[in-house]
Amino acid sequence: MMKVIKKQKIKVFDYFHFLPLHFWLLIFSSIFSFQAFAQEVVVKFGTLAPAGSVWVEVVQEIANQISQKTKERIKWISYTGGVMGDEEEMIRKIRIGQLQGGGFTINGIKKIAPELEVLDLPFMFKDEKEVDYIYEKFFDEFEKYFEQRGFKLLLFTEQGFIYWYSKNPDVKGFRDIGKTRTWAWKGERIMTSVAGILGTSPIYLQVPDVLSGLETGMIDSFQTSPMACLSLQWCKLVKVIINYPYRFEPGVVVVSKSAWDKIPKDIQDVVISTFRSYQKESSRRIRRGQAESLEKLRKMGVKFVTPPQEEIDWFKKECQEKLWYSKDTGYPEELLKKIVSELEKFGAKK
Repeated sequence: MMKVIKKQKIKVFDYFHFLPLHFWLLIFSSIFSFQAFAQEVVVKFGTLAPAGSVWVEVVQEIANQISQKTKERIKWISYTGGVMGDEEEMIRKIRIGQLQGGGFTINGIKKIAPELEVLDLPFMFKDEKEVDYIYEKFFDEFEKYFEQRGFKLLLFTEQGFIYWYSKNPDVKGFRDIGKTRTWAWKGERIMTSVAGILGTSPIYLQVPDVLSGLETGMIDSFQTSPMACLSLQWCKLVKVIINYPYRFEPGVVVVSKSAWDKIPKDIQDVVISTFRSYQKESSRRIRRGQAESLEKLRKMGVKFVTPPQEEIDWFKKECQEKLWYSKDTGYPEELLKKIVSELEKFGAKK
């Protein structure tokens, strides 16, 4: 009688029992290497601010802290000094994924969230206390404007209060700026309109071209913060500064929402908490840098001129009438009214 031998079904996983130890070590090391690689986050960050400036130092310090807290699971690469193009070009690169984030002045901010032009209005803020009050009061609302456009706001900082500068030693006030060749960003409504109020048409240049414009005589006058004037080397040709900070410029650090959503939640928490912890610290350091920069300009022999009060009053009235409630603003009139109302309340408490 024949003996029937039953064939046993061998599962695929049973074959693994026969594999050597070094094979398993190779498999596990590959899995863990892949997981480590998959969790590494790279953020390519662009800014016009030059290396060594306070703005870049603060962001790099934050990035280093985040790297330590996450055990180097996030890598921050900064492209400074406009090597990634002007702010409009950097925004385009963020949207197509060549960059993940950037640090922007008001020019870039308005291209993302035009509502924030309201913060850039001449004579909106009297001092830094008013700025801090409005930042805190409206932070959540400002953050939503960025999110609606596909950006995550990491840090709301500042360029600072803005002054006028000129190569022309005869400039004694705001009206004299109108007799010079002034610089503006192309498409920048506030700067263009202010030049018009002063009686001139601006010459449009990108930030990296301003220095050569000053050197060649293409432009005579410009407006920026004291620290930017020094760090961008425009100060080398300045003879006069109008010693009246007539408007304030905010600044932001943002990343694209698409890049942000790919970051693991635990890293997101670290990034947000670290950036937010620097909110007041970044402003404090920038403001200290601005004060020090004004002193450096004095020591360089730049002449500080203060316009007569009559001229300041005239300029303020013109800006409010022709700029604040203009029909071509990027912000809703209701937002402007809310901020003005809050500033009036704040002023009453002082």
